[in-house]
Amino acid sequence: MGTIALLSCDVKSRANYLGNKQLPNNYMSDFSLMGFVVDRYQDACTVLASAGYRLHRQEGGMDISIDTPLHLPRIKALLTANNIRCDLSDIADTLYQA
Repeated sequence: MGTIALLSCDVKSRANYLGNKQLPNNYMSDFSLMGFVVDRYQDACTVLASAGYRLHRQEGGMDISIDTPLHLPRIKALLTANNIRCDLSDIADTLYQA
């Protein structure tokens, strides 16, 4: 089982979420952290919880428990079907990568 981030599209939420994540020990410039960035965060939480997804509150966002990567397109489809704009993207793209 793994998790995938769920974050609001505002920059502050993303910064708060990333502030509590640890970089790999041999971090160079190839670190990424995938997540869903949504325009209606509270609605997304409600929709996902109603569909049976387990959400875990984090600073700045949520972690969605998933059993398999096959859940990713299902989550995106569920959010889109509920008129929630979402992008599955690298949420660590604002980290300095020298």
